[in-house]
Amino acid sequence: MRNYNSIQEIDKHLKILRLQADIHKQRAEIDFKYIKLALKPTNLFAEFVAMLSQKYLYKKIVQIILKKIR
Repeated sequence: MRNYNSIQEIDKHLKILRLQADIHKQRAEIDFKYIKLALKPTNLFAEFVAMLSQKYLYKKIVQIILKKIR
């Protein structure tokens, strides 16, 4: 437990706590908006296509390397 010597110290600490709470609230709102945007069907589809393209590209690179080694 924290001890205070004056009303000003209490007010200062309360102000700091309010600011910290505001910061956390804003971060939560930003995170929620980001998650909401990321879960849109168009974004999910784009991520899926990108993942498939990347796997295909890696497969082709490995095939080319293996052909050169043989």
